[in-house]
Amino acid sequence: MALRNELRLHGADLLPLNHLGSRKPAFVVHVNAQPIQHEVPAFAILTECGLVHPANVDERLLRQYRVVFTWNPDLVEKGLATQIHLAHPLGRGVVDGYGQRPQLLVMIAANKALPVWRRAQDLYRERVRAIRWFERHAPQDFALYGRGWDVSPRLPARLGGLIHRAERMLPRIVRWFPSWRGAIPAKAPVLRHARFSLVFENVSGLRGYITEKIFDAFCAGNVPVYWGAEDVTDYIPQDCFIDRRRFASYAELYHYLHAMPEARYLTYQRSIAEFLESEAAQRFSVQRFARTVGDEILSALGLCSP
Repeated sequence: MALRNELRLHGADLLPLNHLGSRKPAFVVHVNAQPIQHEVPAFAILTECGLVHPANVDERLLRQYRVVFTWNPDLVEKGLATQIHLAHPLGRGVVDGYGQRPQLLVMIAANKALPVWRRAQDLYRERVRAIRWFERHAPQDFALYGRGWDVSPRLPARLGGLIHRAERMLPRIVRWFPSWRGAIPAKAPVLRHARFSLVFENVSGLRGYITEKIFDAFCAGNVPVYWGAEDVTDYIPQDCFIDRRRFASYAELYHYLHAMPEARYLTYQRSIAEFLESEAAQRFSVQRFARTVGDEILSALGLCSP
């Protein structure tokens, strides 16, 4: 919506293709790379990594776009794209301590898998390992939310979808994830109720791959246990989150969370609130995203100066 409003300021509009009727588009914008089917200037906004959406690292395809926008610094350094950060509405932060947060730890995620078998960087599978540990060793302190946990852990490729369809056709005998509390319409109420959350990106070890997940926690005053971008501290101060990589096991992590004094927790919350007010956080704002993408598109179309 913010990008659409930005383009409208300069006489351009952004509509779904199925809303055009018989009219032909003057340009197209793809969310993630895909075959270009229109003979007009095309732009791509890459939100996913190549392991989730392989076309996003297909250099031959990317060169067919007028401009590609991505968080991926590898593509930017190759001259294939303009750098953006995935956008979030942000907020002011919450500093309230433990008082209204009776739940120690939550995870909000969908039961999904990578489209390919890739163990080394796969954090979908790591989410399941974390869930299993807390269900066995700290069930009173952990709750799981999100879609799809009424069936087995999702497997990659088409096989995973076939297994889940079969399971949903059969009588429910096994409760796969006892910690599951169901799907939710919004994350904020759950995050405001909990002190900490497990915030794992879809894959680990990538530069710049920071999605909305960590900011959802920040804006609710929830302190995230983060695992994802290898260079996360180039963008977000270390004292705003707990780095899962620092802990040798989930037992060690649980002890750290469970034993944390409220004074230390308040320090995390204050650091988060300060970061959200900073220029560094504004790089991830919806407004910055819309302005960067909008200006590049309009300039490429000759509708305004960059």
